[in-house]
Amino acid sequence: MSGIRAWLDGRRPEAPAELRTAIEDAVGGASSGSMQDVLDLGTQGSLASALARPGRVRESAFDLLAADALLTYACEAALESEEPGPALTAILDGLLDQPAVQ
Repeated sequence: MSGIRAWLDGRRPEAPAELRTAIEDAVGGASSGSMQDVLDLGTQGSLASALARPGRVRESAFDLLAADALLTYACEAALESEEPGPALTAILDGLLDQPAVQ
């Protein structure tokens, strides 16, 4: 995870400590694939975790905040890539594949 950790360390402003922990938990030990892939997987995992526990659950709130932060970071990474259009489309497609809250 050193690549993603180093990339996250460069983001400004820095994420608060509890949110940073949730973000690191979301991306787990992912070290393979592009930065975009790691961020996309983290976003989808955090969002799925938040959707699995609807309502006023503190852990769900951190999952949702982590998903929001990772989505923002994924968009930033996409804009830094050579082909931002397809990367941004892939992010949107991944979000549209998420199950709806019942």
